[in-house]
Amino acid sequence: METNYQIRKDRPSDINQHMETLKNYAKQCESVLELGVRGVVSSWAFAYGLTLNGSQNKFLFCNDLVPCDLGFLKSECNLNKVDLQFEWCSDLQLEMPENSFDLVFIDTFHVYGQLKRELHKFSKVARKYIIMHDTTVDAKHGEALRLGLNVRQLSKDTGLPENEINHGLASAVDEFLKDHKWRIREVFTNNNGLTILERNH
Repeated sequence: METNYQIRKDRPSDINQHMETLKNYAKQCESVLELGVRGVVSSWAFAYGLTLNGSQNKFLFCNDLVPCDLGFLKSECNLNKVDLQFEWCSDLQLEMPENSFDLVFIDTFHVYGQLKRELHKFSKVARKYIIMHDTTVDAKHGEALRLGLNVRQLSKDTGLPENEINHGLASAVDEFLKDHKWRIREVFTNNNGLTILERNH
């Protein structure tokens, strides 16, 4: 597990510089909900961190819109007594009980409308932390503009208004913090950006 984590930490990607941070937060947790698995990189940080938590409880739930190959990760989790489960669907369709995960990681569709709905939904699920990736590169404008995607078609596909696809993540985070008992714990601007929120008890 550690070797596979280290390989992905050392291999340049849009998230490798944050792998140690993700591992360290997972180490403080017994359960992690990962929303946005993509190439199965951050998953290794969460799985490895859970193996270091000093508890018998180690639960990682992975979700993505499309199926991702978790075969190798699953075998390593089995060897290290990490309970790995997954579901392939829109994260907004997931049904999760309140306070069911210590940490929720969000790395999905980086636009205002998506994150606004995710924070509303998953702030009830997260007990300790919410971590969001790409909060610098897509802070002002949604990733649809950065990637030159068809905003009108995306609006039809997702049901999100076009203006909520054009706008970036910063406004969604700011609005959420005004109305909820959460606060910013750490912000990293390197490697596309990473923002960590914690419950404000």
